[in-house]
Amino acid sequence: MKMTRFVLSLLGAFTGIAMAAGTASACGNGEGTDYCGPELITMIYVTSSGDVYIKPSSAWNGVVCAPVSGTYAVLRPSAANFKQIYALLLSAKLSGNQVEIDMDRAQSTCTIAYVTLQ
Repeated sequence: MKMTRFVLSLLGAFTGIAMAAGTASACGNGEGTDYCGPELITMIYVTSSGDVYIKPSSAWNGVVCAPVSGTYAVLRPSAANFKQIYALLLSAKLSGNQVEIDMDRAQSTCTIAYVTLQ
């Protein structure tokens, strides 16, 4: 219940933010980086282990990390600031705002290190 109130509070704070104009850039931008954005989040799902998987609006072309099933980046419950990052991802998905995603370069799988709301 507290998480629901927190997410609703975040959504209320972001309602005045307009969506960024233009089309989203490709993840990695073909430069061999572990960066994605700005992107819209097209899907979020949570597994029974608590892992959160997100799918961006464009393909993972040019990223160094390996997307899970070729499609998703993962946010692990053990991540620093997991709750804050997850809340930001949820609010971005629900409000239609774009995010920038930076991956943990120490991981071979695309593992979210931090997210910036556009």
